[in-house]
Amino acid sequence: MKCKKVLSLVVLFGFTLSILSYAPKVTDLLANSEHLYAKIKIFTSVLETIQRSYIEEKESDELLEDALKGVISNLDPHTVFLPADDFKSWNQSFEGYTGIGISFEILRGVVTVMSVMKSSPAEEAGIFAGDKITQINGTSSLGLTKEEAAEQFNGSLGQPVSLTIKSKRWAAPKKIQLIRERILLNSIPYSMMIRPGVGYIAINRFTSTTSRELEDALETLERKGMRSLILDLRGNSGGYLNAAVEVTDKFIPGGNSIVSTRGRLSSSFQEFYSTDEGTHKLRPLIILIDHGSASASEIVAGAIQDLDRGLIAGKTTFGKGLVQSQYRFHDGSALLITTAKYYTPSGRPIQRDFAGKSKDDYYREPYLENSQTQTESSHAKPFKTRLGRIVYGAGGIKPDVQIDTKNNVLSHQVRALYFSEERYFYLFAEILAKKYPHLKRNQTNFINNFIITDRIYYDFAQFIKANNPAFHHATLNTPKNREDAKFLIKRDLAYLLWGNDARFKVNMKRDRQLNVALKHFHEANTLLSMTNF
Repeated sequence: MKCKKVLSLVVLFGFTLSILSYAPKVTDLLANSEHLYAKIKIFTSVLETIQRSYIEEKESDELLEDALKGVISNLDPHTVFLPADDFKSWNQSFEGYTGIGISFEILRGVVTVMSVMKSSPAEEAGIFAGDKITQINGTSSLGLTKEEAAEQFNGSLGQPVSLTIKSKRWAAPKKIQLIRERILLNSIPYSMMIRPGVGYIAINRFTSTTSRELEDALETLERKGMRSLILDLRGNSGGYLNAAVEVTDKFIPGGNSIVSTRGRLSSSFQEFYSTDEGTHKLRPLIILIDHGSASASEIVAGAIQDLDRGLIAGKTTFGKGLVQSQYRFHDGSALLITTAKYYTPSGRPIQRDFAGKSKDDYYREPYLENSQTQTESSHAKPFKTRLGRIVYGAGGIKPDVQIDTKNNVLSHQVRALYFSEERYFYLFAEILAKKYPHLKRNQTNFINNFIITDRIYYDFAQFIKANNPAFHHATLNTPKNREDAKFLIKRDLAYLLWGNDARFKVNMKRDRQLNVALKHFHEANTLLSMTNF
């Protein structure tokens, strides 16, 4: 019975390939090539033999998923087959999910709210970061894994979820009933005035809602007197191409090329131009990028740089200039397949060379201190911006202003402590918030003047030791590690007291890229004055 299932799945696999190809030549091959069918027959026999004779029993679905991954393993690094669960998880970042709108961690066995989405059922019910969820649908949440708790929070649209919440705001736990809604993850975590006249907007992904979120953010900052803007795309690994086009369109007058795509099929040849409808008043613009800025982020940065619309600052981007198309299947799995390359307005490609590299080496390469991208190579092909400045292709976007961030990098020991499941920094910040309630009175004073003293730092080390006997104080006892640990304690404390914006303001104090970029607005203004749109 299993052998017949394997054979039928293999035939379906071959049929799926013919559909995906959209090329008559491939369809002809599937229909007529005896060689191809001979290979498929061998493939079927291999699967059948594995199921019958291998030392461990293997499910046919599992074997075929591995086979699918093998088919694409020698293609480019960004073509990938995602099983149903993996695709669902990946897709949530761009299309959302059905739930109550919280992020949470399991701290000391208790489900603890870490953040609450704006306009979500959780926010409307009055749930805040730091609240403890002791029961879900009348059953104790103690001892649940993160995956088990998530399954209960998320589910069918419109269905109720009953929670018992313990909060420092209430004398006794409260029972709250929420109705699950469609939750769209915000792509703009921060939007604020960081100096008089200087606006700041961070975009962390490009989704179907990014353009609308950006429009709201720009209008708000303009009402507050924004005269120049920093658009932060650091760590933004991409998203929808259309969203990148819509974001760029807000900063460029109509009729200018933003990006073009070219591939093997005629349908992949597209040119995207700016419009006048969404364009805001032209102001000096600086875009922050780093090695984690990729794909859609590089479309935005590349267009702004090629058209001399703004200044690009930071570090060279990742170098992903390939367009993936989604093919979804009835079982919930999906194929993300590269169908085109994209090119900036000057005609330069962005994709970094991946030939002869393992996937691990390819993804690691941009972050190596001594690596040299094609963009930085003397062999890179030059292109010209609108004003005639020289830029290079095939290796990401090289910034106009290079800004080093070595001093901001956390050591391995501090990073391991901060991101450990025990969440030592957050839990210790809870202790400090309870111990020093007066801190909440003045956010500005806290950000500018509050210091994590050596005594507080010593208490922190003792706190970790009490919860982890294997911890050695020497781990944090170098000057750099002490400084980093104190900074992270203060940052988590700011988040507990006031939320995301306060955490950002603490972070900004030692954000070298951002602070150096702020000194270059005269160059951004010069570019704007020279460009004739």
